[in-house]
Amino acid sequence: MKEAFWMIDQLVQQGVNHFCIAPGSRNTPLALAAAQYPDVNIHVHFDERGLGFYTMGLAQGSAAPAAIIATSGTAVGNLLPSVMEAHHSSVPMILLTADRPAELRDCGANQTTDQVKIFQPFVRWQADLPPTLNEGYFRSMMAQACFHAQQNPRGPVQINCQFREPFQLIGPSLPKGSPIQLSFPKLKPDLSALKPWERFTKGLILIGRLDSPESLLPILQLAERLQWPIFADLLTHARCHPTHEQIRHFDWILKSGCELKPDMILHFGERVTSKKTLEWLQELHPCPYLHVDPRPSLLDPARLQTGRIQANASEFCPLFEAKTDPDWLKSWKEWDRQIDGTVESFFAENPRFTEGHAMRIIGEILPSHYPVFLGNGMPIRDADHFLFPKNSCKGFFVNRGLTGIDGNIATAAGLSNGSNAPLLAFIGDQACLHDLNSFALLKKTKYPLTLIVSNNYGSGIFHHLPIVKCPHFEKYWGAAHDWNFEDIARMFELPYVRTDSDPREELSDAFQSGKSSVVEIITSRHYNHQFQMELTERCQQILV
Repeated sequence: MKEAFWMIDQLVQQGVNHFCIAPGSRNTPLALAAAQYPDVNIHVHFDERGLGFYTMGLAQGSAAPAAIIATSGTAVGNLLPSVMEAHHSSVPMILLTADRPAELRDCGANQTTDQVKIFQPFVRWQADLPPTLNEGYFRSMMAQACFHAQQNPRGPVQINCQFREPFQLIGPSLPKGSPIQLSFPKLKPDLSALKPWERFTKGLILIGRLDSPESLLPILQLAERLQWPIFADLLTHARCHPTHEQIRHFDWILKSGCELKPDMILHFGERVTSKKTLEWLQELHPCPYLHVDPRPSLLDPARLQTGRIQANASEFCPLFEAKTDPDWLKSWKEWDRQIDGTVESFFAENPRFTEGHAMRIIGEILPSHYPVFLGNGMPIRDADHFLFPKNSCKGFFVNRGLTGIDGNIATAAGLSNGSNAPLLAFIGDQACLHDLNSFALLKKTKYPLTLIVSNNYGSGIFHHLPIVKCPHFEKYWGAAHDWNFEDIARMFELPYVRTDSDPREELSDAFQSGKSSVVEIITSRHYNHQFQMELTERCQQILV
């Protein structure tokens, strides 16, 4: 059908190179149109929920919008979790949802529901296209979709496509078009309000996940110029580029009761993973707190910020001036040195294997060309505490927009294919159980994906909450089970190995195999929690 061809062709002209297709009937015209392009990447998966997260991973890895083609009905509803995550994580996705034409709506027609604005709060833009109109209309709508998906903040867009039967079973032979150019003038940020902030001498730079990797370098250069300490979240990739100003163990320093107090907080990007840091910021309030980010949306859940500038780091950092206290950074570095020695000795005294030990081992042997995808729950927190790559790596990724545990395997597979790189994914057992269908995607990655399943037979993160003392904890929060993942790996014909101790050898073999594989690491959630609590107490003893 020519309308579908015009749509797909214009998306290709706009730079969309990945099309993800879930088999269906009503989306036949779009699937056939995509098949006319041998040079684009077509990905097929039977589960729309997993495919939505896979598409999101492709968009993250390729740093460009990726498209998903879904049939009508519940297939569209299954995209909601990934659309919500893409909205909150600012990931550009093009949702092509096939639908019945207007004459089949509100009359009891099979597989027909109201799909118009079904993702209303979570898309940057949406349109309900008629079955037929002129070529310029369909091409301009696709150009608008790509434009809105890539505005700041980036995010998903939905194009709901009405198609009438019968469907043409051979793709149309039509001339390809040229990209339609859409742009709006960019406003320069107002940086005239910087002067009052330049009187501080003991500033602290806080970095959350940034809008783009290019934003990191000017922030690191600013910290070096001012000699201000940096608290950098794992997701900033800053620990892949270590600098003297970075405080490696800032979370443990704060847990130890450190009394160093900044006279200003300069915050770039999103919120940080460390809960202790967020609590500490609230204790400092009303310390002057300036947030710098190019996105117009408020990123201040605790309402602590006393100033906000909408600007890119590259625009802001060269213009910001402040005074330097030579002893300020030195004091933080001394605390960092003491905590580092405490952590090292504590691990040496407690060799029983935990998830923290696994993260330290990964940091020692991770190949430099590997990105790392981390599951939510304990994996991201353990990595934030203990994963410091010996060699520079390709960065850290996680579905942190809503911090859900669904779709993690699918996202990791899409991230690997989108970034054209092998990948290590470290995901908890609960998240893997949520996404078993996506084990099939591991067979389709172009590069080897090593999936570490951290199995502590339940929900380890809830052990860190006060609810752990509740008499009903194990029944309602512990989610205890006795399952392993060997049979799942066998079902999907994936190489598998299991260990309850140092996984160095197993991981090294997996990295060298050239195949996607599953490494199951067995730990005790009760001992993992005990280990972390005792380490916290040891760090607190430094103050005494």
